[in-house]
Amino acid sequence: MHPIRVLIAVATAVALSGCINSATLIKVKPDGSGTVEQTTLVNMAALKAMMPGANGQATNPINEADLKKTAERMGKGVRLVSTEPMKAGGFEGLKATFAFDDINLVQVNQDPDLSGGVGNAMPDRKSGDEPVTFKLTKQGGNSVLTIAFKDKPGSGTKTEKLDPTGMPDLSNPMMMNMLKTMFDGFKINIAVEPVGTIVKTNAEYLTGSRVTLLEMDMAALLADEAKFKALQGKLGPDASLAEVKPYLKDIKGIKVDGPVVTIEFK
Repeated sequence: MHPIRVLIAVATAVALSGCINSATLIKVKPDGSGTVEQTTLVNMAALKAMMPGANGQATNPINEADLKKTAERMGKGVRLVSTEPMKAGGFEGLKATFAFDDINLVQVNQDPDLSGGVGNAMPDRKSGDEPVTFKLTKQGGNSVLTIAFKDKPGSGTKTEKLDPTGMPDLSNPMMMNMLKTMFDGFKINIAVEPVGTIVKTNAEYLTGSRVTLLEMDMAALLADEAKFKALQGKLGPDASLAEVKPYLKDIKGIKVDGPVVTIEFK
C-alpha cells in the first residue's frame, strides 16, 4: 500500500488490519545481486478475535507456498532460499530470505499482508501494485542505486474515491481510542543496505550503511493526537508523497523518503 493510502486509511477509519508487524531489508552488492529479508509477524490474539468461527484455533496464515509466489511476483530470478519461524511476545510469523541476481528486475510492494510481509504475496495481487523499483548503474568504479516510489496512489484505487469531508471527527475521544485500538501493533519498515561503503546519498534517514525508505509505527503516530489531527487536514484523495512529506518531519512514528532516493557506493 502506498504510504499516503495508509495514512488516509487511518484518518478515515477505513478497516485495515492493525495486527501486522512487517519489515523488509534489501541488501544489494555492487554487481547488482543480493537478498531481500522479509519478517512478518501477526498478532495471534487479534487474529483469533477476527475469526470467531475458529473457536480460538486460528493458525499463523503465513506459509511457504505463498512465499514462493511472493518470489515470483517480486521479479525475474528472485527465489526463496530460507525461512525461519519467529516469535515476539504475542506475535508469530516468519523471516523469509529471498535471493536475486539483478536488482534491476526486482520490485517490492509497500503493502503489508498476511502471507509474505511487505510485498506481493497474495495469489490475486496484481504484479506492480504500487511497487518500489530499483535501477543500478555504474559511475566510474562505483555503483549507483536509484530507488523510486510512486509519488501518488494509483488511479482507480479506493483511496482516490474517498471523500476527505467524510473523515471522522478526531476531536472525539471515542474515535481516537477506536483508532488506537484498531492499529495497535501495526508497523511497517522498508530499508536498503548496500554491501560496501556509501560514497554519497540523498537519503534522509541513514544509519550506518542502512537507508530507511519507509517506517510506520501506528501506535507512536496516533499518540500525538494534536499533530495527527493537523496532518488529517493535509490528506486528500489526490495527495502526493512530495506534497505530504514536509508535514511529516516533526511527527513521531513515521518516516517516508522519496519519491526518488539515490545511493552511490563501492
